[in-house]
Amino acid sequence: MADKEKISLNSGFFRPEEKPFVDRIGDLLLKSQTMYTPQLTDFLNKREQLILNNLINKYDDLFVHYFGGYEDAERVRGIIAPDYFVPKESDFKVSMYEIRYPEKFANLHHGQILGSLTGSGVDRDHFGDIITDGERWQFFVFDQMDDYIEEQVTKIGPYKIHLIQKDFTDLLLPRDDSVDEDIRVQSLRIDTVIATAYDLSRQVAKSLVEHGKVQLNWANTRNASEFITMSDTLSVRGYGRIRINDIMGKSRNNKYILFVNVINK
Repeated sequence: MADKEKISLNSGFFRPEEKPFVDRIGDLLLKSQTMYTPQLTDFLNKREQLILNNLINKYDDLFVHYFGGYEDAERVRGIIAPDYFVPKESDFKVSMYEIRYPEKFANLHHGQILGSLTGSGVDRDHFGDIITDGERWQFFVFDQMDDYIEEQVTKIGPYKIHLIQKDFTDLLLPRDDSVDEDIRVQSLRIDTVIATAYDLSRQVAKSLVEHGKVQLNWANTRNASEFITMSDTLSVRGYGRIRINDIMGKSRNNKYILFVNVINK
């Protein structure tokens, strides 16, 4: 991999914008080690989990446990604790809600629900996955926000809804519309990856980024030339989402081989 494009956590590389997160995790690690007490994180995306896993490897006596409401959750809370500590589900302080809505008239989608939660004042780090089986919808949130959520989130789009708190035993079977595939790209630039994954021209992909229609790890980016790395997630408005599961080296014709998970909108 070319030195310019090589992005490795093991070599101590973090993006500048990730420094506040790295510092927060560093504080939690230090507290857990010096006070011998578990420390609970916010909901972490895949990239943040990778960073935490990398940092905790430097501590022989600490371990991190994850839980996001169900086994294959993408966004999870972590408990950083001495290696002898075994957490219970309740230690993660996660609540699950089901959305009751007029199914005959409404057709909810992920973006609507996400927008309603963030629009009500809930920080993105305070709620986890939003899942569906094609009809029912559920989401996960800090349990200390239960009263606030129930009071503030009463509409999604134009539809009145009602939130019902559920046990994890009532978890629906999430529908997975994503596809795992290998793609080959000339460069690890954001616009190149988007263009290849969605069969667009580089110019169209670059324009999407520069016009604010792309998020990198759920943060807006307008830098089409920024490089992706392991566990990054690209959200492309109007197209879907791309998660970088692995960078597997180069092909014979000198293209990067990426193992990605793609969701089409």
